[in-house]
Amino acid sequence: MGITMSPQEYATAFRILAATARHPENIGQLVEERLLPRMPKQPALLDVGAGSGKVAERLAPYFGSLTLLEPNKDQIVGFKHEKAKVLVEPLDRYHASEKYELVVCSHVLYHVSPSDWGGFIDRLLSFVSPGGHCLIVMAAARGPTYELCRDFSETLVFSQQLIATVQQKRLPHEVIPTMSGFLTKTFEEMYTLCRFFVLEGCFTAEQLAALSKDAVRELEDKVRMHAEACRGADGMYRLEQDEDIVIIPKS
Repeated sequence: MGITMSPQEYATAFRILAATARHPENIGQLVEERLLPRMPKQPALLDVGAGSGKVAERLAPYFGSLTLLEPNKDQIVGFKHEKAKVLVEPLDRYHASEKYELVVCSHVLYHVSPSDWGGFIDRLLSFVSPGGHCLIVMAAARGPTYELCRDFSETLVFSQQLIATVQQKRLPHEVIPTMSGFLTKTFEEMYTLCRFFVLEGCFTAEQLAALSKDAVRELEDKVRMHAEACRGADGMYRLEQDEDIVIIPKS
């Protein structure tokens, strides 16, 4: 039987992620407090996998130039900023001699095979200027979003694998735990978001296609249960997400 999400459901999930995720504010606060005092005036930013551009928008007041890489044109289409150069392409196709005081890669590594993470991190660092920093953000193996996904799969990719990779490469680094999350006004929106996390993060396309009618019904019931548990006393629906920001300096 299988199970899929419609284009409208994907659009709803991406809208909620772009509008309510708190990681842009977490990144912005960390950069303001920890990194800006070490940067020259008018530093340059490279945002890899920029999504809707919310991180770059949050950091824009402190940077002289912004370069955004986002391979999905539908996500970045609405972003406009006078300091920004937007390129609809992935990191492996980006070639430039320019170096950046800050390279940000937020919630991208889920889409890269873990066996390729070492090379991916090397490529990120190749664009960092001496004395600059690379920030990599991933969901952590703790908290409500993790528990949601663990209810469907035990083979998940979270920040602990990233930290292990950085340690194996013997790169200097610091891990900053943060709390993000998502907010919706209706149950239908939260159900769509939970369904997105489960179908995109816990199963391959082949696994979804092989699900029986009974298995699909069970999956949908479990997702519905998780979405219902997100309802707060004020009637709003909240799904918290623990995240780690890994800071890698370029000596």
